[in-house]
Amino acid sequence: MYIALLKMSKKYTSTKRCYLIDHHSPQPPDILLNRLDIKEYEEFFETANIDSLMVYCKDHWGVTYYPSNIPGAQMHQGVKKDWIGEISALLKKKDIEFIAYYCIEYDEGAARRFPQWRVLRPDGTGLIRDDEFAKWSLCCYQTGYREYCLLQLEEIVRNYSPDSLFLDILGASLCYCGNCKSKFARHYHYPLPESSDEILTHRADIVQFLNNNAADFLEELKSRVKAISPDLAVTMNFSCHYPQKIRDMLDYQFSEPLLKDNWFSSAYARDTAIGRYPILVPGEASQVYNYDSVNEYICDLSSIAAQGCRVGMYSGSQHVDGTLDFEEARRLGTAFAEIQKMEPYLEGRTPVKCAGILQSDLSMTVNLPFFNPDSILRMKLHNPHQNAVLGAMQLCEHAKLPFMVLPERTLNTELLAQFDVLLLPEVFVIEEDTAALLKEYVQGGGLLISSGQSGLWNADSTKRASSSIAELVGTKEAKIHTEYAANHWSAYLKPLKPDKFTGLLSYTTPPVSEHFIETTGDTSAEVLLTFILPSVKCDDQHWVNWWSPPPGTDSGYPALLRQNCGKGNAYYMAFDFFTMASLESFQYPHELFADLIAMEKLSPALRNITELPEVIRTAYFQTDSTYIIHQISMVPKRFHGNAFPVSGGTLEIHTPVKHAGLVYPEPKALELHTENGKTVISLPDFTLQQIIVCEK
Repeated sequence: MYIALLKMSKKYTSTKRCYLIDHHSPQPPDILLNRLDIKEYEEFFETANIDSLMVYCKDHWGVTYYPSNIPGAQMHQGVKKDWIGEISALLKKKDIEFIAYYCIEYDEGAARRFPQWRVLRPDGTGLIRDDEFAKWSLCCYQTGYREYCLLQLEEIVRNYSPDSLFLDILGASLCYCGNCKSKFARHYHYPLPESSDEILTHRADIVQFLNNNAADFLEELKSRVKAISPDLAVTMNFSCHYPQKIRDMLDYQFSEPLLKDNWFSSAYARDTAIGRYPILVPGEASQVYNYDSVNEYICDLSSIAAQGCRVGMYSGSQHVDGTLDFEEARRLGTAFAEIQKMEPYLEGRTPVKCAGILQSDLSMTVNLPFFNPDSILRMKLHNPHQNAVLGAMQLCEHAKLPFMVLPERTLNTELLAQFDVLLLPEVFVIEEDTAALLKEYVQGGGLLISSGQSGLWNADSTKRASSSIAELVGTKEAKIHTEYAANHWSAYLKPLKPDKFTGLLSYTTPPVSEHFIETTGDTSAEVLLTFILPSVKCDDQHWVNWWSPPPGTDSGYPALLRQNCGKGNAYYMAFDFFTMASLESFQYPHELFADLIAMEKLSPALRNITELPEVIRTAYFQTDSTYIIHQISMVPKRFHGNAFPVSGGTLEIHTPVKHAGLVYPEPKALELHTENGKTVISLPDFTLQQIIVCEK
């Protein structure tokens, strides 16, 4: 048996179409599972056209679907056989990847049977995930629950030889059991904070403590299961939202779509896992019993593939008796058939580089409005830096600029030199080595656009007097103005030269969000916009009309600065520009971003010119010999599956192209010509999506 386990595959490097039958099942009589039929499941897998299956071994209820011999384990009483044994044998017969699912922190059964294992609140009561429907209890792996999980995981790997091990709900939640409190005090030399204010004050230490707990547990887990099966692939949910230290411990990254939709989530997952076979598995596309249209399935899943991630789906397709809702298999099979047709154009390619968006693990804990003790909810609710990163991605997508997310610890001179522009979306913490790289980049001819509080904080969440890149962006000491937060609009933008701007800035004074930064510009920096303050500060005695008060006094504070540095330029916006873009409640960020790009005459190697930037999504990839452009229409997502032809616009390419052709949905040669030294290709209309290949 041990020798056989050593020969396990690396299917995760090639599988593209994953599915999970999503059922967290309580014991009978609520859920019976008395009619599980392996033949029905085999037909379902064939209909769904999958090459990878995730299988529950232990779910959120803490029940197993195999007979576990670990003391305290509880098998689902409706399952009168070794269901994991049957499923794993079938998957091996059909050469489908077997991903063994195991839930860590959410374990309702263990929490009820062993209350000493619970994650505790400061008052000693158990922490629960209090959702609209589910109320999962959490267990702490600084207790005996740790060994319980590790023994079960060893048992699963030893007995069923999965290709991959998937760990769900593996973070580290804030727990006040005796073990956690003593461990924190031992490492940080003060008691684990309990009040909300104290927790926020010490959030940097607390998050570091929790992340270290998760990393330590993951390291022990890996060492034990890989001692049984060295080739076993280990991954965990929400991978891309964990610090790089944890991401790097995984064989591949698995994430759910937490950034607006699949398109942006996939790009983020892709770029935080270069060369690590990232997979994005959404749940929002499928509501069994209340099905979306097939076109919506295709749009959702194709968005993942287009952005460079492997594709997956999960849904509650299992009935209470264990039979399956086959309509899910039919709709999923249709969508996966389209993914399969595209697979030849999804291999061996890399994203085209133009705009780099700096992502910072160090900035994740800064300016948190509150601290959620549940580690998974902490990620799902995001943090201010992540929201700004999303805004930067949305700005680039609207402008149809190729973009990539750049984790801070991947930066080096050679990498940065490949980008036409770098965006700093509320990168609160910019340490000395990163600041030096950014300065070198701009001095060499690069373009930098920074916003708000970038560089204004230290990693321990203490504020700096001035930004760590103040010299680069042309600022001095900085004060954050939050006194107008009740207004929602804290200031208004006044262009000093309106003819330099288009859209709202050319004829009015558009607002900025709840705070702005007061700073003095360096004498060499050019001021392009200033702030006008609101006419009043809203409180219970002062207001104007029913909405944010209108512009009042011109403050003279710089709102947008342009600073020359060597051969390049750096722009600084003294407000939370990128988050404003992600909020989508401000009407002009896309216009302002386009103005800055135009001022700098930015000319990417490849760009889609379209009059429908909100309708069409465009992804840009390349190989040594080709450019690969993938366009997807968002019409089906906005109109419940209804679709109609839209224009693909044109492609502008800055290098000679020998041939251009449509390769999906059907082959078709495309005409190309030269304008102002660029290759211009008129793209056909399309209904759902199309892929274009251009030979360099």
